[in-house]
Amino acid sequence: MIRRLFSRAGLALALTSTVAPAIADVACPVTQSVYSDKETGFRLSFRPLQSWEQSGMVLAIFDIETRDGRELWGEIRTNMGTSRDTGVIYDGCPPPGPEDAPSEDQLEACRVWEGLVYSVEGNQIGAFPIEGDKAPSSLLFTDLGRQLRYAIFSSPGDEPWDQLWLTSCPPG
Repeated sequence: MIRRLFSRAGLALALTSTVAPAIADVACPVTQSVYSDKETGFRLSFRPLQSWEQSGMVLAIFDIETRDGRELWGEIRTNMGTSRDTGVIYDGCPPPGPEDAPSEDQLEACRVWEGLVYSVEGNQIGAFPIEGDKAPSSLLFTDLGRQLRYAIFSSPGDEPWDQLWLTSCPPG
């Protein structure tokens, strides 16, 4: 466990000094950003909101790929400045579509993570950026690894760390 913590800390330092600044220098909008935990292969890709997804204070929608090929999706919501931005990740139910959306009960049954989401830029922790803003160099999803470990992964060490790093910005 201690070795894993040190290897993650080393990875974080390496990414901060090499990958993150190079990508952070590019004006990457958050809606095109891709964040990863390189150690576990966990990859989170943001995309522009569709008209049917723009409800209930949704700030962002993202798709997730895991090393084992599992595909999940999630969203980040705001509380109009009265609280912190929250995120939810779902496994096993389709995202809302133009014609229909999963019911609240279906979404509840598919939820595998829920927590606060923070942007991290330099030494500053802040709110999640709004659509069109520049993507921060990393994001912090509170308690992500632990919740996913017990919800979808079968072995300790398969789960991502709570901090994900900006790793690419494909053209939109």
